[in-house]
Amino acid sequence: MGKIVTLGEVVADVYRERSPSEVEQPFTARPGGAPANVAVAAARLGVESGFIGRVGDDLFGDFILHALAASGVDTSAILRDPPPTRTTLAFVEVSEDGDREFTFYRSVPAADELLAPEDIKRESLSGASFANFGSIPLIKDPVRSATRKFAELANEMDVAVAFDVNLRANLWDSLDAFREAAEPLLDLSTVIKLSEDELPPVLGTEDPGEAADRLLDRGASLALVSMGGEGAFYATRTFRGEAPAFPIDQVVDATGAGDAFLAGTLTHLSERPGWHDDEASVREAVRRGTAAGALACTEFGAMKGLPSREELERFMAVRS
Repeated sequence: MGKIVTLGEVVADVYRERSPSEVEQPFTARPGGAPANVAVAAARLGVESGFIGRVGDDLFGDFILHALAASGVDTSAILRDPPPTRTTLAFVEVSEDGDREFTFYRSVPAADELLAPEDIKRESLSGASFANFGSIPLIKDPVRSATRKFAELANEMDVAVAFDVNLRANLWDSLDAFREAAEPLLDLSTVIKLSEDELPPVLGTEDPGEAADRLLDRGASLALVSMGGEGAFYATRTFRGEAPAFPIDQVVDATGAGDAFLAGTLTHLSERPGWHDDEASVREAVRRGTAAGALACTEFGAMKGLPSREELERFMAVRS
């Protein structure tokens, strides 16, 4: 059985609900944060998963820890910080087509920003198939240095590193600052995943094949480009191809779809040693990723629509 360990931000996604009152505005909190979504998705798909990070010693921290544990995620490496440090909130506005805009409310510093290199323990990565993180922890220290240590330790332990670029340009001072922080981690990564709209700002091209070549030249073994309703592109040094999207009746909320795609891909690969040279395994992994991403869009919130293995296989059989 595979094992996926993720590191980084976990937040409470806060959705505004409709209200008949002019003096009340109800909200619903749902757990989120890209690496936490990957950990939950992996657990639901039947592999071991763990999350490394920090949350506040507050009601949202309690809520998130309970949600992760209830989904089967190992939360033993999650640390807590007392007030005035808080768990980050992300207010989510969902458009009619399911696209989203995020507004972040963070203490200064936020709990997830305080993860430090000394918090990264070898035992957290023991037995792991993949170590996953995104770019948000790279914004500032100490979590930036902790992320670097996480990737270096994974390399030392022969654990494949999966870097989900996940660019949130509004959180960075500039794209140059983003590139300066992200590039050293690209060089430490086995699998690198981007969405198609991240290709121009990150790699200076709109062509998935050209983008993949640049990542593979830096040492990656697998480049993944998620393309929403068009499916996904994958490439290694010896083969490349595309996996079509799975149709769904309606996109309710695309929050977490990319995370579900990555988790669906990694969970399949984690159970197949030698996947680097096995085109059939990679193709099927990406196909399962696109199916998981589609299912994630059928519910509000990043985690509610994440499927179990049985649900995923049933969906794929019906929609093939």
